Amino acid sequence: MSEEKIYPVLSAVRRNGILYKPSDPEANRISMTPKEAAQLLKLKVVGEPEEDAPEEAKTEDGAPDDAGNSSNVTAENSLSVEERKQAILNAFPSLNAETDLTKAGEPKVSVIEKLVGFDVSADEVKAIWTEMQAQNAALKFDPETKANNEAGNE
Repeated sequence: MSEEKIYPVLSAVRRNGILYKPSDPEANRISMTPKEAAQLLKLKVVGEPEEDAPEEAKTEDGAPDDAGNSSNVTAENSLSVEERKQAILNAFPSLNAETDLTKAGEPKVSVIEKLVGFDVSADEVKAIWTEMQAQNAALKFDPETKANNEAGNE
């Protein structure tokens, strides 16, 4: 089983019902296994582990020992970054524009979490939402797409 390490929080993230934020001195560091942290590191939600954190358990050959870690694997950390992104994208069509969006017009994190079944950060949702909006806008104004649509209507 891998030992947990302490990671500095770079962006707000909710884990196990606790909101961690860089500006909160009581909750600006998060303890998790390297396997659990991998996705958050890629998304730059957490930083590299602190040096004084305990070293992860290793097998005799020096490889990380992941045996017996399945009890710590949740839907949240068993998904790849792309799988998480796709799950969040799939939740967007279910949103009610009047109740499920913030005043800024972005999906509410709590609603997305209920729809996808795992914790997400506001930055993660915002980045995916912004990317989707930009792609939709590009499709509407793509001259090639417009030409194809007009050709199909003749």
